[in-house]
Amino acid sequence: MAALEGTEPVARPFLFGTNLKMNQTADETARFVAELARAVAPPTPGAHLFVLPPYTSLPAATVAAREHRSALWIGAQNMHWAAEGAYTGEVSARMLTALGVDLVLLGHAERRGLFQETDEAINQKILAAQAAGLRVLLCVGETAAEKERGAGEETVARQLTTALDELDLAALPRMQVAYEPVWSIGAGGTPARPEDIAPVAARLRATLGGLFGDPGRGVSILYGGSVDQTNAGAFTALPDIDGLFVGRAAWSVDGFRATLAAALAGRPPS
Repeated sequence: MAALEGTEPVARPFLFGTNLKMNQTADETARFVAELARAVAPPTPGAHLFVLPPYTSLPAATVAAREHRSALWIGAQNMHWAAEGAYTGEVSARMLTALGVDLVLLGHAERRGLFQETDEAINQKILAAQAAGLRVLLCVGETAAEKERGAGEETVARQLTTALDELDLAALPRMQVAYEPVWSIGAGGTPARPEDIAPVAARLRATLGGLFGDPGRGVSILYGGSVDQTNAGAFTALPDIDGLFVGRAAWSVDGFRATLAAALAGRPPS
């Protein structure tokens, strides 16, 4: 898509959240969301917090967030691109919106690696999610082999460009991008340094600008990969990082709150 001329950059909000993966029952998630809603109240101005529970916990999580009048976004970990059909084990955007889900995670490294999701399939999902009015958190990231070959920046730029193909400019305010280097995520990941992340985040920012002009440069970029309260502030201090996508360090209320506090403290003055 051609860049627009003469548009002003959009202020980028701060985002912070966690993916619970295949953990917690519905009752456990409801308790987690309720306790978290109390722990992070009142909301931080200009910040959006989110939790991505398993499918089976989504109804309980959305109810808990509503009951506690929380500003937490409740998101799904995946979805299919079709509105309905013979896709055993899948869920559609329409099913998610009916539950009151706020956003959907697409392109996670585990989906790409374990379930062979392609950039083209992720693009179909993004277009379907945006058509349904869902916010999207798109994950991109390179493997250790791609990093060692010096192809990390090219890999994430390709993933981003293909995933956002034919995306309408009006959908950009509902789009977020998470950079999660595959070599750094998970229990066995290698902790990344801010100097590893800064050039990749800058490449993502430039790619978004090349695709969509100033509105593209206004899309929030999150970092995720072996993040905890000890290093969160170093990542949010980077000029192109607008938030964090945290794993197991935020799977408890205390861990979520402590990592969030460190992330906010690291942000440069506005």
